[in-house]
Amino acid sequence: MSPALWEARKEECRRSARRLLAETFVAEPSDIDINALAFKAGRLTIEEGGLAGSDGRIVANGKGGGKIRVKSGLAPERFRFTVAHEIGHCELHAGGFIDRADSNQTLGIWNDASEEAEANTFAGELLLPSDLFVPRVRGKRPSISLLETVAGEFKTSRLATAVQYIHYVNEAVALVVSKGWDIEWWRGAKHFGQKVKSGRVSKDSAAGERLGGIRGDSGKMVATPAYAWLEGFTNSSDKDVKEDSLYLEYYDRTITLLWWDED
Repeated sequence: MSPALWEARKEECRRSARRLLAETFVAEPSDIDINALAFKAGRLTIEEGGLAGSDGRIVANGKGGGKIRVKSGLAPERFRFTVAHEIGHCELHAGGFIDRADSNQTLGIWNDASEEAEANTFAGELLLPSDLFVPRVRGKRPSISLLETVAGEFKTSRLATAVQYIHYVNEAVALVVSKGWDIEWWRGAKHFGQKVKSGRVSKDSAAGERLGGIRGDSGKMVATPAYAWLEGFTNSSDKDVKEDSLYLEYYDRTITLLWWDED
């Protein structure tokens, strides 16, 4: 699938989530009732426990009734996102009988042109609808702390919140997801205007210093040499990019927010 077609498909997933939300009255984040949305989507009921080797599973007869089962002991934000992901499969991929199981790995797929990424995109919009989400982030200083505040209000995962942020924000920011020293993927907001390097995390970045045991998570936006993250800069360049990095134990991934704040 071409990048343009993939972006169009993701927008279809978001529209599908917004249509489902329109069937319930949602004026505040607390109004997003995951049980009501599951029933609206396909007369789905939610049960906890009884899973081995996965975090969520949906078994349903199209939209004619079924069950979503969620692993016991998940944090509220993980529980809600898992359910929303399974609702996404029901809305987007259930032409008839559906039986799918998902782990923390599939729930972390955002950048592949796949049905798992589609279900995650749907879930992100379902739990962080643009009309409520955008006013809470636009015009505010970019940071992971901001994302954590919004995630707490919506009871969503930090990764899902970060992906929504990059899609909707007007700031010159980008999200980088890495596993260990390997950069897996990145996504820039429409005003970012730079290209992130592929390959390995630089030891001269805040994320690299955490991986090297020099320090922990950055905890705030810090100045990092532009060459550590961005193409087109050499080690002799005096340009900096602002970076905020955080390790997510659930996914065994690091998320990095880059801010090209030329001012």
